[in-house]
Amino acid sequence: MTAVNPVTLETVLDVEDGQTTVVPVSLFVENYEQKMEGIEIGDDIVPERKETIADSLAPLLGSMKLFGLYFPRPPKDAGDDRNERSRKWNVYVIYGAAIVTLLWLNAVRMLSAFTQDDQFGPFLFHKFINVTWSIQAAVSQTAFYAACFSGRLEVVLRQPLDGSCARHGRKFAAVLAVVAWLIIISCSVFFIYGLFFTGGLMDVAVAPLQAQIITSHLVIPRIIALFIIFYLLSAYIFSQAMTFVLAMIFSNQFIRVSKALASCLDSQQRQVSDFDIETFRQKHQEISMTVTDVDDCLMFSNASAFCSQLSCFIVLLYMMIFYKSFTTDPVLTTVQVFWMFLFSAGLTLTAAGGISVHHYVSRVTLPLVCAFYWPKCMHLNC
Repeated sequence: MTAVNPVTLETVLDVEDGQTTVVPVSLFVENYEQKMEGIEIGDDIVPERKETIADSLAPLLGSMKLFGLYFPRPPKDAGDDRNERSRKWNVYVIYGAAIVTLLWLNAVRMLSAFTQDDQFGPFLFHKFINVTWSIQAAVSQTAFYAACFSGRLEVVLRQPLDGSCARHGRKFAAVLAVVAWLIIISCSVFFIYGLFFTGGLMDVAVAPLQAQIITSHLVIPRIIALFIIFYLLSAYIFSQAMTFVLAMIFSNQFIRVSKALASCLDSQQRQVSDFDIETFRQKHQEISMTVTDVDDCLMFSNASAFCSQLSCFIVLLYMMIFYKSFTTDPVLTTVQVFWMFLFSAGLTLTAAGGISVHHYVSRVTLPLVCAFYWPKCMHLNC
């Protein structure tokens, strides 16, 4: 998900008595208590009840809490004594900091897998994939921890949603959470098999053992490696799932603004009042600013996910084409195919989120600009 620049129009309205005012618009909730001039709004647009984004994403956020990827923490400028107390260090904040430290220590540890005896081939490629993936997971974990610690992510998650969007978001988040857990369990089973039943082919996960230090007692190091891998998998999967579902929510809000603008144009013979244009513009601007705020928090996670997955996908594809005789174990062959699918799905989620947001914001921006600057040309199809 990438940043979106809001439409740069004036935010002050001129009313008949010569005074100026600004129309407050609630982000993500359709405010139709006072309907647009001459427009009939359908019942499906009127919100049934207010529910925050955090409520609709409870399945994902609950799973992320288990791995230190999310904890509620208000921003500094919240201006509330209860918020000030909740900003103090608690068990969730400390737990998240401990996981971030663990993953970065693991990333540094994985660098010891490379030795001066390494040669161009599948073993070197395998080490490269493991190191790259470990660093990417550490970056994602750090980005989400920083977003939660600063309170910027909580500001977004506290935004209200209308009833229909909240229901769809809840179902979508539940499905993503189930799929994420299934992937984590499947990957954990593959790692258990690779560490204990392949004769040391995946001992790169216990570096510097077997790379810098040769030992025959590897049961405990392998168990510790599995524990760390479990957190790596959670940071890798849940971070991308959360980013994607946020992008879908933002896209849905841009679609609703676009539909409301189209309804306004059709209902009033393409004549839109200044009040209506300003209401649409403020709605569009607030959503765009929220997207930009989220992107400022999670852009390093998105960038690292895209770059690392693309490089790992290329290296793994090269291995499967030119070193297919190296892997004779059918289970390990299945693992390679599974990771190819996983990298492809991760690239799709990362790219689709940003593309979707930019696509729908462009569909709203141009009509708003036309309506504001060229009211005499509203008979044209903007």
